[in-house]
Amino acid sequence: MIGKSIRSVEKNEPGSGISVLFTDGTGLAIHTEVSLRMSDTAARIERVTSTKQEVILHLGEYDFLAISTDRQKYDAVELFVYQDAGGTFVVEN
Repeated sequence: MIGKSIRSVEKNEPGSGISVLFTDGTGLAIHTEVSLRMSDTAARIERVTSTKQEVILHLGEYDFLAISTDRQKYDAVELFVYQDAGGTFVVEN
């Protein structure tokens, strides 16, 4: 995902998380708690870090998308469903 640019972040129906769509047509569907800080100029993923509590997509110096993976806090955590440019789906759970 490093180097991908975000086209949009959309709220899905209540209880269904958010969708992050990239400019190349791929995207993420996130079904857990997220935190987003994104300025107008920071739409490119520069690096990704992961801990037991969250996965963070770093979009710039201060901008990020943090995805909770804390199974102690949430009964069912589905990290994301990723569709690559070839149409392949990868599910991380």
